[in-house]
Amino acid sequence: MTRSTLDMDADELAAELAGLGRTLPPLLRPEFENEHDVVRREAARSGDLTSTRVLLAKWRGVAAAEQKDPGISHRILAEAAELQSRNPKTS
Repeated sequence: MTRSTLDMDADELAAELAGLGRTLPPLLRPEFENEHDVVRREAARSGDLTSTRVLLAKWRGVAAAEQKDPGISHRILAEAAELQSRNPKTS
């Protein structure tokens, strides 16, 4: 069973995020690294680890989905983009 992010301190969160980033498919790594950089700066500024915990939980889910069905993340995003292009919002 995966340990809850609520039970982790800053060093443990950082270590797990670093390890998780290495397991992601190459196409997802830049997005992960960008989000990780944003929450790392926010945590350094505020001292609050909430965004870091949320990021870890999110990317754990993405990694698990990718492990079960490689490429699923990009297929979902492509489908969403196609749906949006078919039904553009009118304002």
